[in-house]
Amino acid sequence: MTSSHISAEHNYKIVNYILAGIILCIFLYSALFSPEGGKHPVPSFFTQLTGYESPSTGLSRSFSAIVRGDFDLANNFNPNGLQIFLFFVIQFCFRISSSFFIKIPNSYLKPYITADILISIFGFYLAFRPLISFTIKLFKESLVEYM
Repeated sequence: MTSSHISAEHNYKIVNYILAGIILCIFLYSALFSPEGGKHPVPSFFTQLTGYESPSTGLSRSFSAIVRGDFDLANNFNPNGLQIFLFFVIQFCFRISSSFFIKIPNSYLKPYITADILISIFGFYLAFRPLISFTIKLFKESLVEYM
């Protein structure tokens, strides 16, 4: 292996470890706090500032309900919760498997990383589409107000 391959593979593994660690923290946060009772320490800042609910409102409580297997309650907290949680589960499994189990030949490393990035972006878009649409709509409305 060339030193550039080792460096690229090493950097790719570091990124995977960091992403897996962040996702694991999300799962642990979801497991620690009950979905009921409003005890989640991270409030919806958007709702507090504007008084409006965004498509992300209730995601933490939805994730907590999903971790506990209560999918109906999760859907009541946020109808997008399951698809977003599933995105994180798939990403977590992929990050772990890519870091520990997959050995990529030098000639396939860049195409593999490119495919990983493109597939992850597409999955992110599918999972977060309602939030992305809301943000774009909000941005457009803000521009109209200032013009």
